Amino acid sequence: MKTYKIDIQQYFIIIVLFELGSAILVGLGMDAGRDAWFAILLGMLCGMVLFLGYFFLYNQFPEMSLTQYLQVLFGKYVGKALGFCYLMYFMYLATRVLRDFGSLLLSAVFVQTPIIVVNTLMIATIVYVLKLGFEVLVRTGEIIFSLVVLLGVSLTILVLSADLMEYNYLLPILGKGFIPVLKAAFPVTPTFPFGEMVVFTMLFPYLKTKKKSKALTVGLVAMGISGIILSATVAMDIAILGGHVATHVYFPLLAAVSKINLGEFIQRLDALVVFTLIIGGFFKISVFFYVAVKAAQDVFGVKEEKKLIGPIGIVLILSSIMIAANYVEHITEGLNVVPHYIHIPFQVVLPVLFILVFLVRRKKLKHFASSPSTSTK
Repeated sequence: MKTYKIDIQQYFIIIVLFELGSAILVGLGMDAGRDAWFAILLGMLCGMVLFLGYFFLYNQFPEMSLTQYLQVLFGKYVGKALGFCYLMYFMYLATRVLRDFGSLLLSAVFVQTPIIVVNTLMIATIVYVLKLGFEVLVRTGEIIFSLVVLLGVSLTILVLSADLMEYNYLLPILGKGFIPVLKAAFPVTPTFPFGEMVVFTMLFPYLKTKKKSKALTVGLVAMGISGIILSATVAMDIAILGGHVATHVYFPLLAAVSKINLGEFIQRLDALVVFTLIIGGFFKISVFFYVAVKAAQDVFGVKEEKKLIGPIGIVLILSSIMIAANYVEHITEGLNVVPHYIHIPFQVVLPVLFILVFLVRRKKLKHFASSPSTSTK
């Protein structure tokens, strides 16, 4: 099968789109009130530390994805069992993001449409792109990125022109001290969205550059830019809506932009926001979907990845319906349960274990690390 490669520019774009994806949709760090923007920056710094760990493993096994080098670290059977766990994790994350955007569309546009119809249309589009190949997904990301930047800049200009922001809503900074910010930041913001960079352990082997230090720098810069955008967006939401309102609405950005009214002519721009968020959601679900396909390919020994795309797509659609009875339950689970019991084990505990096992077995594993025999298919 043809091997696709990601150049540095595409790698940067993939990270930014992936990080913004669904994170810009929900109000991150809102438990910190007016200091939510600060909680996001703290989470970003911790996420960067996690990324350094993921990149360390890539440096040791530059030709292998996560599910491949797990079989080297732990042996075939234990490694495949751990790979299967990560397969389930990637599919679960894809399901959560799919439900996020299905709920957004139902509340903002298709009020009386069954959620299964909306989610099926999204997955059908993603399946079509993935069937065409990973290269098409990456190139789609380049097109999407230009559009997202244009829309983002336009919305920012319109918000500033409408003079909606009350900067007093952001003051005093750290008015209740540093502890509430820490409680709001951990463990949610380091794990979502920054810790979700663990999916790139499946994509690192596709990097075209031979300078790993450059790839590391670009990755950290992309995460930093994403974190700053998320922090600035949340600060804008609070400055427009006020801390109390921003904390209690499901989609703060949507509520904030809907207040734009320039000369009774430019208004109701929430539809534009929905369109932008759909674009981000499409790409984030696609990345989770694709790495789940690659994980399944490695775990089950399937040579043709296209055979897995349809079945996994069907599972994602059904799972997105059954994952929660309603959006309130879904978001509550996502903020209170998932970070502690799902994200931390897969993003922190297991990667640390993998690094420790490698360090203990470094000499025995040295000849595997550069072996092309198990390289990405």
